Amino acid sequence: MDAARRQRLSLIGFGTLGLALYTYGVISAPYIPSHIEGVALPLDFMVGIPVGFYLLVVRPRRLTLLSVIPVIWIGYGLSVFALGSAEAGVLPYLLAALVPVEIAIAVKECLKVARVYKSARKASADPMVWFKETMLYLVRKDTPAGMAAAELSVWYYALLSWRKKPYVLPGERAFSYHNAGGYMSMMLGLALAFPVEIVGVHLLISQWSVAAACVVTALSVYAVIWLVGDARARVMRPVAIGEDCVRLECGIQMEAVIPLSEIEKVCVTERDACDLPKEDALNFGTFYKANLWIITKCPVLARTITGTKQVRAIGISIDDPKAMIREIQK
Repeated sequence: MDAARRQRLSLIGFGTLGLALYTYGVISAPYIPSHIEGVALPLDFMVGIPVGFYLLVVRPRRLTLLSVIPVIWIGYGLSVFALGSAEAGVLPYLLAALVPVEIAIAVKECLKVARVYKSARKASADPMVWFKETMLYLVRKDTPAGMAAAELSVWYYALLSWRKKPYVLPGERAFSYHNAGGYMSMMLGLALAFPVEIVGVHLLISQWSVAAACVVTALSVYAVIWLVGDARARVMRPVAIGEDCVRLECGIQMEAVIPLSEIEKVCVTERDACDLPKEDALNFGTFYKANLWIITKCPVLARTITGTKQVRAIGISIDDPKAMIREIQK
């Protein structure tokens, strides 16, 4: 049995055991003498189960101690529910003792996160790397770390990147792609339409429910920030060709580094690219209409929001595909 499977089984086992203990404690509370119930139940819910969570889940996966804090508060909420009062038994004393511990854990872990972030900033000029390394420290899994890094990058590019220069390494020649296929024109059109649409929809929905209107408006504003962040990332993260490799980018959605020696051929249409199976190709062209395809001799690693993938063909949209082909074929 490999380590990953053992970890999954331990997580499933703890989840099942924890749920059973929580359920048993809440159901059996009315039948336990109050002087015992007021001591045993909070200790089980707020100390015993969190300690088990740390030993069986957090420690084997080397997760941050911050993940234990929500388990403590779940135990506190269930203790209040089972005992009927936040002042019952040892609950207020236990809470007073655990809050300083939680604060100490939070401060310690936040300082560690800050150090990881600073180290990532020193090692790379790419904001995606900063956030990815930081999230990897917190969750230890590539896919959720990549998704969280993409989310943070959207906010960074939308709000904090306007005085920054595009990410280009020394010796690289950059090729833009944010205008290819009319992408930026579409974004400008949406930028003009969104304010009117958001206000109109808010006023319409508020006639039935103000709360629902506020939720819809908040989601609409979030969508605007996401689109602005992705559009800005396409400007700030150009495709680049260095001395020995091609660095492909597609905003926050995809990145791949391909050695020039591994490139088999470069095509301008998907039909001319190859007859590879769909799982061996990625199409990140604007509206899925790539105007440049790079086919490699062997599979290369491409990183996307949802994880990594080994592929042999990657399609992208470039503002000047012919100039990039000439540069690759030099």
